[in-house]
Amino acid sequence: MPSAREEIRDLAGSGKTFDQPSGPLRELQLEAARECFAEHRERIPLLRRRADEEGVKEIGAEADIVPLLFSHTSYKSYPLSYITSGHWDRLLRWYSTVSVAEPSEVDVDGVTDIDDWIGRLAAAGHRLYITSGTSGKVSFLNTVEADRDLLWDVMRNLTCWPRPLPTERTRRGYILTPAGGPMRSIDGFRMHADLFVKQGELRLLTGEPLRVSELMRTGLLRKKMTDGTATPQEVKEFENVSQERGGEMQATLDALIDDIVEHRREPLFIAAMNNQHYALMQGMRERGVPEGEFHPDSLVLAGGGNKNNVLPEDFPQQIAAFYGDVRRVRSYGMTELQGSCMACEKGNYHIPPWVLPLVLDEPGETLLNQREGVVEGRFAFLDVSLKGRWGGLISGDRVRVNFSGCECGRSGPGVLPDVTRYGDLGGDDKITCAATLDSYVRGMIQA
Repeated sequence: MPSAREEIRDLAGSGKTFDQPSGPLRELQLEAARECFAEHRERIPLLRRRADEEGVKEIGAEADIVPLLFSHTSYKSYPLSYITSGHWDRLLRWYSTVSVAEPSEVDVDGVTDIDDWIGRLAAAGHRLYITSGTSGKVSFLNTVEADRDLLWDVMRNLTCWPRPLPTERTRRGYILTPAGGPMRSIDGFRMHADLFVKQGELRLLTGEPLRVSELMRTGLLRKKMTDGTATPQEVKEFENVSQERGGEMQATLDALIDDIVEHRREPLFIAAMNNQHYALMQGMRERGVPEGEFHPDSLVLAGGGNKNNVLPEDFPQQIAAFYGDVRRVRSYGMTELQGSCMACEKGNYHIPPWVLPLVLDEPGETLLNQREGVVEGRFAFLDVSLKGRWGGLISGDRVRVNFSGCECGRSGPGVLPDVTRYGDLGGDDKITCAATLDSYVRGMIQA
């Protein structure tokens, strides 16, 4: 007999992922939460310590999960000196406190930099994803093969839900990312391309992989510039590198735009962050392309918000109108979440069954969930599907969750589309994937 966690994970390919009766699903989720806690408490020291400190021995109700939730800062709580001084064994020991990775599984002898360290983890079966922050440090989020298998199931079965798109490789493809790197957005775009893009018809923003070492150096220098501690030489070097890279990326972007314009009446696959889509749109408008000229079988993927108000407030409407009647993935999610909350016909984001939503007060201390009605608060969750790390997390998002089912007719909780920000606990405002990739596309968006 399958466990509760296995039952829930299997719903990704069931054809009825978001059509589960809310009462039975909640009981299944609680049982899965108990299984998840029992398994991870034995393998993840930070979770075990949190449970001991809070006196949580088992999960009887949703409120028991709240004291066990991590902040995203938990995943970048390592001393930066472990990286700057090359203490890779110490960094690995730290990593083993927030994930299921065991130091004995990973060979760190001769590691040269953080990218090499990440590669060693991958070779041992631990694919990690990063997010970044204003401190210049990155979060390290562990996944194992079973976690990536679920993502494949989601993409094969739920792309463009509620009208899932057949996985046929019939499109010319464009991905505005590096060739690879430990970011879920990059992996997600590449997985989609493997399902929907013709063999040999994929074009990238750059053939080079994303280097975490470079991202961290850039982040630390930005922090020093903000603090006023950067030397004139460091500032000059930063400006020179930014100008050079901006010019290179603009030339690549111009070539991609020209190619998209030439083939816009064919089925295309275009995957990019929202700021990049806005740059694409501006470039095509400058070339005389009007709204709605794209083939209806084109698939457009987007991600990222509008941090620091880089884009106009109506950018989602502008981008949607420009691409016109194409297939789009409409969802709400974050790197820490397996799969996303998919938008239904009414525009509400349905929470996948492997995610137990927990709406908290602004300080992130009190559970506000109820059986019916709409609740507003800080979005937290327990993702019971995750095998590589504990899936309980408090986000910085201010949401309204409807626990009474959706007007589309489906039961189960859903996030209403007006998501805003409280800011993250601890005062370290998180930079999303869109902002992290921004160093690769600087200079694309014209003022």
